[in-house]
Amino acid sequence: MRNGTKPEQAHLDLLRTDALLELIHRYYPAALDSADPQYAESEEGQRLTQLVNAHVGGTQPWKDFIQRLHRDFSDCSVWDATVPYHDPCYICRVSLPGFVVGSPRYDSVVCLLSQLAPVYALYASHVEDKGPGSKRDHWLGFPPFPSEFQDHERRLAELIESTLGATRLSNDVLFTPVPDRVPRTGHFQLGEAKLIDCLFTPYRT
Repeated sequence: MRNGTKPEQAHLDLLRTDALLELIHRYYPAALDSADPQYAESEEGQRLTQLVNAHVGGTQPWKDFIQRLHRDFSDCSVWDATVPYHDPCYICRVSLPGFVVGSPRYDSVVCLLSQLAPVYALYASHVEDKGPGSKRDHWLGFPPFPSEFQDHERRLAELIESTLGATRLSNDVLFTPVPDRVPRTGHFQLGEAKLIDCLFTPYRT
């Protein structure tokens, strides 16, 4: 923290796009394919591995947040979809009300919480099985959400910010290119990655 910088201002400074890119540079090695042995052996790669490993069991605030979701969204299905040892990201899915396991249609709002910075993202997910011989209907959507998702979006955003102290990133920030780095998963070529892939995960379903 710079001399004379208040904690609130330091937090806002961190959330600038250029600061988030600088943060990414501390955890992802430059100009290396993730399959290259030097990727994991690099200072940045080792730093990222240590961070991901430290979050394998989930922090207490995250565990408390998941329990709170079960209470506050009792008419919905809630999944902690975090993949241990994978990406620097916690993931949870909250179905829209009325979902029944085994139903051919599954609509949900997905929360991505970064382990690198106090930031998060939300997206809408729709999956519908049209039956034998038909192609599965599947789409993901970032804001603005369809109207039927918006109440869930608002409630989740309020809960994340009030309990975890994270700040939601805009679409413009999430999809900022990261030209010289690639995430450790996802088989990206240089120039393909976006901030959302490195701050969270490239796997979005």
